[in-house]
Amino acid sequence: MAIRIVLIAALCAAGLSLQACGKTEDGASQRTAGKIEGAVGDLTGNEKLQREGKQDEVVGGVKETVQDAKEAIGAATK
Repeated sequence: MAIRIVLIAALCAAGLSLQACGKTEDGASQRTAGKIEGAVGDLTGNEKLQREGKQDEVVGGVKETVQDAKEAIGAATK
């Protein structure tokens, strides 16, 4: 039980530090924040956090794909 509490605290701290730095704008950071949120949801049994975490993972992945496509187009047009 103590290990779960420590893990939850560590994951929460990591998620809060990402948000505090404003680093959830790009896809990779949002995807990471989603994984953290989902993990906290898994550890606590909170289904809402699990859903929100999964949603952030998916949205972050889409943002990454769009950014990669923009970079590829930019490189191809130079």
